[in-house]
Amino acid sequence: MPCSSPDTIAVLGVPFNNVTMDEAVKIIEEKIDGGGFHQVATANVDFLMHAIHDQELRNILCSCSLVVPDGMPILWSARLMGSPLKERVCGIDLVPRLAELSARRGYSIYFLGASEKSSQRAAEILEQRYPGLSIAGRYSPPVRPLEQMNHEEILDRIERARPDILLVAFGNPKQEKWLSMHRDRLRVPVSIGIGGSLDMIAGKLARAPRWMQKTGMEWFFRAAQEPRRLVGRYISDALTLGRYLPQQMAATASQPRTSRRSRVIPTLVGDTVVISIHGNLTGGVLAEFETHARNASESGMNIVLDMAQSGYFGPNTLGSLVQLMTSMQRLKLQLWLAEMRPHLVRLLRSSRLDSYFKTTSSVNDALYRIAKVERAYSPVSAFSNLRWQAASPVQMRVEAMQGVCKTVAVGAQSMHLDFGPGFAHASRYGFKVSV
Repeated sequence: MPCSSPDTIAVLGVPFNNVTMDEAVKIIEEKIDGGGFHQVATANVDFLMHAIHDQELRNILCSCSLVVPDGMPILWSARLMGSPLKERVCGIDLVPRLAELSARRGYSIYFLGASEKSSQRAAEILEQRYPGLSIAGRYSPPVRPLEQMNHEEILDRIERARPDILLVAFGNPKQEKWLSMHRDRLRVPVSIGIGGSLDMIAGKLARAPRWMQKTGMEWFFRAAQEPRRLVGRYISDALTLGRYLPQQMAATASQPRTSRRSRVIPTLVGDTVVISIHGNLTGGVLAEFETHARNASESGMNIVLDMAQSGYFGPNTLGSLVQLMTSMQRLKLQLWLAEMRPHLVRLLRSSRLDSYFKTTSSVNDALYRIAKVERAYSPVSAFSNLRWQAASPVQMRVEAMQGVCKTVAVGAQSMHLDFGPGFAHASRYGFKVSV
């Protein structure tokens, strides 16, 4: 049975999926069986620090199919903001689990990166440990900047090997950027950046004792092994985390919480669903919102979020919005955040997500922008006669919206959807609905 989509917790712009190791392996197995291309990131504090200053990396991590927390400071940060993550999912532990899965299911793995010595030794150890494991190929390209690499040679090697899992050991952010750069060329179901995991499996670097891993002291053990490379990095990461994390914590804690009944109201406007958020977007209301948004996106409709009356948004709410935005981008649909209250503007800015979303001052402006894009891509539109003018409300007949109503109301037998409030709410956007 497929795993349900895991909750996502946004920490400083990086959306971490709230999964255990077993759940992560199960999701990866489903991605392999489903085909396509899926990028997985095992993100630690160093990822956060790079992402804070590198918008390209931040957008790549937001677009990944799975991001797991590879570091105790990530778990501590999420807990401090009231949205705890289940457990640490470490890349060095994930690789052997994937080798075991591959041996059991008949998948093949390709190693890209690390030194030839480490790559070969890691392959030998994993093949001995998991009989039947198929290593489709290995390649350790010369260490060069990303723009100077021989990409065609690497892609050709991978294409001929046809693996099910690609493990890239270039280090962050190079490995994430390389995978994103070639996502349209790679015919590999699951690709994962694994950093120095092959070096550790090969025995080039020793692993910290279990008690140090569980207490978050593994960084100290690693720094003792590679002081010249890691001490400066760890100090810089700690200082940067100490500077930026309190900003998100403060913005999260200072949000107003409403005691009134919270709810979400979908309003149908042409090929767009306007979802009005009243009160706190948490708990059951967040689940209801995700259902409305999923139904709309799966039906090929654009979405505008009316946030004029929104209350509290937690880190899991931000994670849900990131997932929605990523899904809409893949489907080539538009998502707009409209009429954001000041506390939500501060929250997005402190969470380093303000540049990831399209925002506007009004719902009408979002609808206008959507219509403008739609006209540019589709010169002949069923709604080409509409004019988006707030001063002159559009007469929109129900028969023109029946198809949209039908698709949004999928699953109505199991969930009551009352569009009456939505139609009444439409007057806020300068629209009238007549029969």
